[in-house]
Amino acid sequence: MLPLVWAAMVLAVVGGFVMIVAYWLDVQDRTDLSHRRKMAWSVAVVVFPASIPLYAFRGGGGWPPLLRAASFVPALALTLFLLFVVGVLG
Repeated sequence: MLPLVWAAMVLAVVGGFVMIVAYWLDVQDRTDLSHRRKMAWSVAVVVFPASIPLYAFRGGGGWPPLLRAASFVPALALTLFLLFVVGVLG
């Protein structure tokens, strides 16, 4: 069971990094956002488990449904990591 959970965590971590990059690049590419709002969304990457889904659903990014669902992958990766740290998994 542990190898499967580790594999899921690794895939979630890699997918999480990809989503963080996609989020940041999408914010920087938007011409309808003011400089101040771009900076605010960019700084919000620090709290990525909340900011990426918030941006995907409320930020007006116009993401398709698959990316909206994938916006939760970084939070999943962080959750799996914390479960390993406290010893719940493994």
